[in-house]
Amino acid sequence: MQLRTPGWALASLVLVVTAAACSTDATPTQTFDLTPTGDPERLRAGEVYRTLDADWTPTPDANALVALAREEGAVVWSGYDQAQGDAWCEGFTAEFGIACTGRGIGAGQLVTTLVTEAAAGRPVTDVVYLSMSQMAQVLDRGLAASVDWRALGVEPRRVWRSEADGDAVGVTQSQYAHFVNTDEVAPEDVPRTLLDWLDPRWHGLICAPDFLLRAGNGFMALYYDADEMVAFHRELIDAQDVVVTADCDPLIVSGERPLTYMGYGHPDELLDTGYIEPFWVPGMGVNLFSHSVLADAPHPNAARLFAAWTTSKEASRLSWEAIGQGWAAFGHGPGDLVSGRFADLDLVYESPATFQERGERTRYFQEQVFGPGR
Repeated sequence: MQLRTPGWALASLVLVVTAAACSTDATPTQTFDLTPTGDPERLRAGEVYRTLDADWTPTPDANALVALAREEGAVVWSGYDQAQGDAWCEGFTAEFGIACTGRGIGAGQLVTTLVTEAAAGRPVTDVVYLSMSQMAQVLDRGLAASVDWRALGVEPRRVWRSEADGDAVGVTQSQYAHFVNTDEVAPEDVPRTLLDWLDPRWHGLICAPDFLLRAGNGFMALYYDADEMVAFHRELIDAQDVVVTADCDPLIVSGERPLTYMGYGHPDELLDTGYIEPFWVPGMGVNLFSHSVLADAPHPNAARLFAAWTTSKEASRLSWEAIGQGWAAFGHGPGDLVSGRFADLDLVYESPATFQERGERTRYFQEQVFGPGR
């Protein structure tokens, strides 16, 4: 994917759409101003990750770390997905001859687990893998070490900090995506813009995953006006009779609802069918996932070596093949998005400049569209 002048820098455009009513013959007209309103400089900050394609090259400091890490004899990784941890551990052990254990812990328990173990004085994890919002919680609690990543050969623009002294290094990305059942809808007919979703022909054909609909709009509301996104999605849900549910996979696989609005990632269970494909429209988000070495890591040298190694092209490949999350600049991402027909699309790449506001926009969207406490 190449860095280009983003759409929010182009001339503004006010669009008027007419949506079909879901239960009457009326055709209510609502005007949406979908001019990109996000601060161009802030939104472009995350685009740097699209071009960081230099492979990790061990420095003398990194090579010296290998002997120290072998003396420690082990490293323990904690993250969301056991398959990803296993893939990285196998690759790391093969490369350096150091035993590695991966712990897959649910997103709702991972930070709590780290906090509890630290408070009890019984740390287990050396390296933790988290989303930006959860990594910020770890950093702000002072649980992360500060590492001289440049000295270990890590591209310094991957490194970010929050309010405390510790730091994190970006290692993978994953994106929100729409999905289509191509047995029911031709790929060339899918919506190309946000407003295309209000075409009457999609009435009764759309499913939206509850959590992802809300979380994904944290990004959309950075690109577009937050209140416009609230109004638009109220109209979308009501006028198009959108099913909002926890899991849309059965509905798109069966063809009952051949369009999934705001799915996520590169799900094998969908793509392996051979007839379900992802697609994107401007303003959708790309999450950054990072590693941090914990301040109380039992194996601090092995932890630093492991985290540095996971910025390599080989480690990105292992993660991409294991769970569909890799470093896009290495080509480890959806083909159509990395170098295909969607490669020049304006997406919102998560960065230290935007991730906190994204959380605020997500909460605002949830309260305005679904009500508080949802």
